[in-house]
Amino acid sequence: MIKQLDLLQGNIDMETLFESMPVAMALTDREGRLLLVNRKMALLSGLNVSDLIGRKVEEVGKEAAENIKYEFRMFDAGLDVPNRELKMGDKICYASVKPVRDKDGLAVGVMAALTDITKQKKIERELAEANKQLKLLADNDPLTNLLNARAYYQVCERMMSIAFRHNNPFSVLFVDLDHFKKINDTYGHHAGDLLLKAVSACISETCRESDLIGRVGGEEFSLFLPETDISGAMIFAEKLRSNIEQLQPTIGTDKNISITASIGVASKLIHHKAIVDIQRDADHAMYHAKHEGRNRVSCLSVALCRTGNVSIKKVVEQKDEKIGQPIFG
Repeated sequence: MIKQLDLLQGNIDMETLFESMPVAMALTDREGRLLLVNRKMALLSGLNVSDLIGRKVEEVGKEAAENIKYEFRMFDAGLDVPNRELKMGDKICYASVKPVRDKDGLAVGVMAALTDITKQKKIERELAEANKQLKLLADNDPLTNLLNARAYYQVCERMMSIAFRHNNPFSVLFVDLDHFKKINDTYGHHAGDLLLKAVSACISETCRESDLIGRVGGEEFSLFLPETDISGAMIFAEKLRSNIEQLQPTIGTDKNISITASIGVASKLIHHKAIVDIQRDADHAMYHAKHEGRNRVSCLSVALCRTGNVSIKKVVEQKDEKIGQPIFG
């Protein structure tokens, strides 16, 4: 019989403890025989709790059974077993295993906690498939090798659809290089092209593999960040702004050019039905960053998103006219 555990100031038996856990739980002996499982484990395996007790792990999941001997070798050596993914039938789980030791310190059992990540893995596959469309579209910008605007927006629409279907967050960044026309006029278009290449490489190195990057204008870039809320997007945007500011690409033999960027951030809101909606909000936020002095990150306030205010773009284009009241939060 499984002994009771003293937990805090009361005695709670293992069965009660297992049932209180938010994930699938199982306890096995050294032979891989299931001694105790909770209902979440039964649901994961497709069997009843009573049908699982006494069975060998190999009858439930072949991959899990193959790991039992390895786990005990690690535990007997005083080592931990790293968390990992494993398959249970048609399910994919994230498994964490810990040893159960007797009073002499010998590992006599394994306690396993399994989280069903099948849905998350499906989302990852869908995102990966969406990214594969990039190769099929073959619409890269020839100068920077980033997606051009048309290809970028097409893939964004698909990634937005995936995010809405699974109720996942996403964010868009609009990046505009500061005083780029002045650089072109001063040093020539060749220098401007070299600068665009350097900035593009910087953006690519800063982004994750799952992020989408497009050159959507002469010195304008847009980034789609899947599974990223407003807080994460702001942190990322500030990191990107700093990385761009530190760039000093060499033009010619001895001339370094400094560059900064103004970045607007917008995250998924209920009125974002298409990529143009959230892109417009990120664009407004970028113009606010320009108005506030450039070389900064700005996030569109929820209130402004709802009103669809566009006056700030006109103000910035008129070069630093004053705005009576701040409209960004």
